[in-house]
Amino acid sequence: MLIRSASGLRGIVKDDFSPAMIDQYIASFISNQNITSCVIGRDGRPSGKEISQWVIDALTKYGVNVDNCDLATTPTIQLMTEKDKYDGGIVITASHNPTEYNGLKFLQKNGTFLSPDQCNTLFLSVDSEIVLNKAEVIGKVSAYSSGNEEHIAKVFSAKCIQSDAIRSKKFKVVIDAVNGGGSTILPQLCKDLGCDITTINCNGDGNFTRVAEPLSSSLNDLEKKVVEVGADIGFATDPDGDRLSIVSNKGVAIGEEYTLALATMNYCSGIDGKEVLVTNLSTSQLTEDVVNASNNVLLRSKIGEANVVELMEKNNANMGGEGNGGVILREVHLGRDSAVAIGMILNLLTNIDKSINEIVAEMTSYHLIKDKIEFADNNSFSIDTLATVFNCDEINRLDGIKFIWKKERKWVHIRKSNTEPIVRVFAEAETQEDAIELVNYLKNSL
Repeated sequence: MLIRSASGLRGIVKDDFSPAMIDQYIASFISNQNITSCVIGRDGRPSGKEISQWVIDALTKYGVNVDNCDLATTPTIQLMTEKDKYDGGIVITASHNPTEYNGLKFLQKNGTFLSPDQCNTLFLSVDSEIVLNKAEVIGKVSAYSSGNEEHIAKVFSAKCIQSDAIRSKKFKVVIDAVNGGGSTILPQLCKDLGCDITTINCNGDGNFTRVAEPLSSSLNDLEKKVVEVGADIGFATDPDGDRLSIVSNKGVAIGEEYTLALATMNYCSGIDGKEVLVTNLSTSQLTEDVVNASNNVLLRSKIGEANVVELMEKNNANMGGEGNGGVILREVHLGRDSAVAIGMILNLLTNIDKSINEIVAEMTSYHLIKDKIEFADNNSFSIDTLATVFNCDEINRLDGIKFIWKKERKWVHIRKSNTEPIVRVFAEAETQEDAIELVNYLKNSL
């Protein structure tokens, strides 16, 4: 079944994709966003080349000029879309879904994803079978071969990433790009930062030899390789390269929630005065602790990158992100970016002059649980009926319901999925037992 959401669309290729289907979505994208020029890229999946050609055929059929970056990360295409002032961009990717999936992520001319309202408008156009006439002159196709170099240069231009200082440290780094879009750019980034590089899963063929999502439980090979070569740190990303997980110098996957917290620590150490930073409701308190310790302000948005970016724009925030390993630095571009995250974390290691293991050991230890409940119909009940389940310090209704105990440093958040008939439950506490108890009590209340 084709999944449509604020992240675009994705589905199982053999069941959900065809040239005609792609043509309809491209026609709607062109019509709604007034596209005359477009940049595209793909994440490495075996189906990516064929679907890229279908996308190119549809765009050029309607007179759109196309620059093709071929294998690239989502953030690279976001940056190219914004930098070179295309009317829009398209990434052929299914993000962290298994290799048999693929999808399209649609970008507006400023390099950010279409807003939820813009996505809904696009989908309505598809459903109404909007028709575009073929162009009298078909669009031109050009290879865009410098995207990675331009992306790396923009990362190095960020004030909070001091590339010369990082080079002096000669870090030993292991990179696992799950054979996806980051297979070329991430090793090159670290090489340009003077690192001694070891790579695993970086051939870009879309063969996911581990779970595509860079969860701690799936990074066993990276953990072993870090220990084997005596690396200072290991980096793992998802197929489209917008999320980053870390393995410590001790060969321990510390969890993707630490990525944003550590990047935030680096950012906050270099700013004067008070700034606003943004994350979503389900991101760990780790980032909140860092922001509070530096006397800055953290605002929380609804779940989803588009919502984080929207709140950043509203408050003119320079940094934001999500606890799934997504770091957003406005100075580079308004999108989650594993290359930015790597640069910021290596900069942190350079300035603090401690190992990643030592830095993490000094942070408060939290236990975050991510669970879900499956329902035949998400409309079969109302989450609002749970409002009286807990006696807590604060209730946040921005996105589902989040119950917060400030003094006890714990919370539980429940929300309906936008794409599946499930309800997601997140809970965090200083002990695993307390986090499990929060989840179980909420689930039993349903």
